[in-house]
Amino acid sequence: MPVEKGPMIDAPLGLANVLTVIFAVSCLSIMAAQARAGIVRTWRLAMPAVFAAVVAIVLLAGVFEATLAHDGEWLACLVLGGLIGRTCGRSVSVEIDRIWGLVRVSRTLDDVAAGVGLVIVSFVDFASAALRSPVIHPVHVAAAAALCAGFIGFRAIGIMARSSHATHVELHGQR
Repeated sequence: MPVEKGPMIDAPLGLANVLTVIFAVSCLSIMAAQARAGIVRTWRLAMPAVFAAVVAIVLLAGVFEATLAHDGEWLACLVLGGLIGRTCGRSVSVEIDRIWGLVRVSRTLDDVAAGVGLVIVSFVDFASAALRSPVIHPVHVAAAAALCAGFIGFRAIGIMARSSHATHVELHGQR
């Protein structure tokens, strides 16, 4: 009687796995720099969200045995992360300099934690490809990336939405 193994990964370690790690680490480093610096241009709040979205989509594309249930899991995680991120983005304290397009977001650890989660997920994908055997099933890895990307993206959207209604504060001289 043959012994069944877990799901095998059809693709070996490749450029997509390396780029996924690079994009996730870039996302985390930009988020950490924004948290340390305090004052950034408003459009730069979107940069980590873009990197996180790329990671989530590449990991979704790496799921070879995709089903409607797997896609539903990915989408549900994206929506859940988005709802949590939007709530956090709307509740964080923000100061806006509308003249110079600057924003200061109060320091929180939720965004950095989501970035760390994205890096961990990308390293799990990298290790799975290197071992040619999944450490965690690729469907769940992609879903976890979607959760983190949803949080990061919708948190940025929440902050940017608030920036259009916030009271002007002079931040240019404080940079």
